[in-house]
Amino acid sequence: MIEPGKAEKVFNGLRDPFYAVDSRDYQLIRPNHDLLKKMGASILCIEKERRHVPYERAVMGIRFNDYMIGTQFHPEADPAGMTQHLQSGEKKDIVITNYGEEKYYDMLDSLNDPDKIMRTHSQILFNFLNLSASAA
Repeated sequence: MIEPGKAEKVFNGLRDPFYAVDSRDYQLIRPNHDLLKKMGASILCIEKERRHVPYERAVMGIRFNDYMIGTQFHPEADPAGMTQHLQSGEKKDIVITNYGEEKYYDMLDSLNDPDKIMRTHSQILFNFLNLSASAA
C-alpha cells in the first residue's frame, strides 16, 4: 500500500503487504498523476517489488472518487474457488508451464494461509459492503 491506501477504509484490517489473486494479461504502469489528481483520483496500492524481473511495478488499486474504487486484483476470490480453479487441468498446465511445478504447489499452499487471500477476501468485501450500506 502507498500512503492513500494506508488510510483507505476498504483496506482496513489488511496487513501491508497484503495478498490477493492477480491474474492479468494487461497492467497499468506509468500512470498520468496529473490527470488522476484533476479527476480527484488517488492510487492506493502498487504491486510488490520483484527484483528478479525487469518490470515496473503496476498500479493495483485506485480510488476514483467517494463512490468508486477499482482494483487490478480479485478481492472476491476465495480459497475454495481458487483451489478448484487452479486444479482444473488447463489452468494447472498453464501455471506449471509458465512458472514451474514448485510455484504451482506454493500457490495451492498459500490459499489455505489465513493471512493471505482469506484475509483479503473477508476484509475488503466486508469493508466495502459496510461502507456502501452506510453511505446509502
